[in-house]
Amino acid sequence: MRTRSPLARVGCATALAAVTVAVAATAALGAGSTGDGAAIRLFRDVAAHTNAQPAMQVVQSGYMAETAHVRSPASFSYRWGFGSVPKGFVRSTETIVYAQHAGRVVWVTDVLDATAPGCHEVAGCPQLAPIELFVTKVAAFAGVVDGPGGTVGCFEREPFTNVPYRAGGRWWTAVGDFRPLIVRGNQALVTITYAWSDGQHVIERDSIDETTRLFSASSFHVGHGTTRATPAFSFSQEDAALSYAPPAPKVTICR
Repeated sequence: MRTRSPLARVGCATALAAVTVAVAATAALGAGSTGDGAAIRLFRDVAAHTNAQPAMQVVQSGYMAETAHVRSPASFSYRWGFGSVPKGFVRSTETIVYAQHAGRVVWVTDVLDATAPGCHEVAGCPQLAPIELFVTKVAAFAGVVDGPGGTVGCFEREPFTNVPYRAGGRWWTAVGDFRPLIVRGNQALVTITYAWSDGQHVIERDSIDETTRLFSASSFHVGHGTTRATPAFSFSQEDAALSYAPPAPKVTICR
């Protein structure tokens, strides 16, 4: 499984003088791996190889949503891990980049990009301002991408409970119940099941490129929770190794 924030099941963050709201829930997972031995061994080998890359890029859809402000909002909010999109929010596509050293994440950036409701790819349609999250081992930040060259003019400092990812640990770890491997051409498919701490069961399917011995894509199906507020949903990602770690964002705190 891919490492996520232990408080990442639900959350909301606002910045630039807006009030911060956080919904208390966790995504803690039980330690250890069970199930098919061959799948566990392959997963651990590929996880170690992926964690050893200088940097990785992940494009993910279906996991996060942001407020439907257009252009550069005076405030913004985002949330993750929900099957429903509340009024005033739209789904975001995430572009995640994380740098690694000695198998551990040094920092993570996550750019949330969405299109105004009903716009899709229509020419001239106003775009929502992207939001960038920047997480290190000691601090987390969020800001609107409104500066030159697609940069954030200024960041707001965020508590770690307001960001879905962490630095300092390993991105990939072997946790959950592993089903037998499925091989299709040069792709090996690993299926893992586990539960989030609120009781929602997750089926994760990770595609492994047998040539590069790296994760190439993943899909996640999250089952219904115990309340109407936790419906089932799915999200997916595509992974690519980077030959070097790009520079980390320069942080200017908003005044």
